[in-house]
This record gives sequence, C-alpha cells and structure tokens, in this order.
Amino acid sequence: MEAAIEAGAADVETDEDPEDGGHLIYTAYEDLNAVTEAMSKVLGDPKSTKFIWKPQTLSPISGDQARTLMKLLDALNDDDDVQNVYANFDISDEEMEVLGL
Repeated sequence: MEAAIEAGAADVETDEDPEDGGHLIYTAYEDLNAVTEAMSKVLGDPKSTKFIWKPQTLSPISGDQARTLMKLLDALNDDDDVQNVYANFDISDEEMEVLGL
C-alpha cells in the first residue's frame, strides 16, 4: 500500500473477493501510466489496468426509488450490449434487506 501511495496513487483498497487476494489502486487519469509502471517494478505486472468512474459523493436512495433503481441496474446488467455500469447511489444495508438483495 505504501508503495502505491509513494508512486502517486490516490487511494488503495483491499479487494473484497478473498480468492483474488489483491488490491484495488485508484489514481488520477493522468497518473495511471506512471503508477502502473512503478507498481510493476515493485510487484510485477498487474492483473488488469483500466479506467473506471469512481464517484466523489454518494446520493442516498431509499424506498420506491431504490426499488426502481435496482430494477434498472438489473436490466442494464442483463443487456449483452452493456459492458460496464457505474453509479453514485448509497442504499443502506437495511434497505437492501427489505429489497431482498
């Protein structure tokens, strides 16, 4: 983690999937190449390097809006033409349980 931050990374998170056992390293668009090269020297080649959209702020969603949003996300994920879906919503764990997710 220290090596990533010293290389210019903005944030480092441990991957939630225990089988992967890796880390997610976030950096600014313009720093991606430099951080990737620095990390490759320390840890070897990364599993993947790609641009993603990470929201700066989250919008709280609940009730019918949450239900509608989850239906939309399911429809988008089921569409073969959709490759990635990014969003900035924040639904509480309790609300997710109510929705059955």
